[in-house]
Amino acid sequence: MILTDIDRLTKQNANPRSIKMWKALQPLRSCLSFMNTGAHPDDETTTMLAALGLRDGIRLSQACANRGEGGQNAIGSEITRDLGVIRTCEMERAAEVINMSHYWLSETPEDTIFDFGFSKSGSETLEKWGEQRTLERFVLIIRRERPDIVCPTFLDISGQHGHHQAMTRSAFKAVLLAADPAAFSEQNLPIWQVKKVYLPAWSGAGDAYDDDAPPPPETVCVNSTGADPILGIDYAQIAQYSRSFHRTQGMGKWIEPGLPSVWPLNLAWSCDGIETHEKSIYDHLPMTLFELSEYAKCAE
Repeated sequence: MILTDIDRLTKQNANPRSIKMWKALQPLRSCLSFMNTGAHPDDETTTMLAALGLRDGIRLSQACANRGEGGQNAIGSEITRDLGVIRTCEMERAAEVINMSHYWLSETPEDTIFDFGFSKSGSETLEKWGEQRTLERFVLIIRRERPDIVCPTFLDISGQHGHHQAMTRSAFKAVLLAADPAAFSEQNLPIWQVKKVYLPAWSGAGDAYDDDAPPPPETVCVNSTGADPILGIDYAQIAQYSRSFHRTQGMGKWIEPGLPSVWPLNLAWSCDGIETHEKSIYDHLPMTLFELSEYAKCAE
């Protein structure tokens, strides 16, 4: 019997209760939280996230704008809102694989934050979504999740998908608003200060878009090469298993172990204006509860 790539990934990623418990315990190793943001289901940077969560013990989350109603469907005839229901389930199952909390800006099928199809303009996208509505939901998610680091998957530059431009543009605004007591005070949530915002220092969607500007310079990188010592599987292979749940998008492929995987990032903003000379995205941030107590003393 010839196994498909998804068959091989599923067999490789057996998930007994002991492994489920081990994954659930990993965020206890650190007090840091990392939020990835994207426009559609499958926009997550899964390999990097798998390494941050499983290797480093970072709490992971993702904020996704819409349910992917305007995407393709490789497994059926469902389109628009029916497709959005399927892709919602796909995204939430994919997030479970890497122990990542997931948030939607779009709350209902009638929400204005809708995947209306390809757009070349972030401004056009925000006009259709409603910029105030988008920011309100984004700020709410940040205040609930309380990430230390926010990292959009895409850049806000001409040539990239307008939905991606809109989400990255909104991420910067939402980070500032989440720390502003006067912004969306009706949410009745404590304000939250994100510490850093990173941008990808690579071209859009693996060069799938015709970017009108080069990516920002690399200031630091996340190396996700290697295998998890408990699972015995490369982080990139774990990521492919996660992505295999995006069935409507035809994702999930078998890859050989040992391939290099490095993610260049650009420190685009920090709350204290730290210079970009970093060795790690964790520089100047408390990793443990002891470090957090010392960090709090310095802030007094």
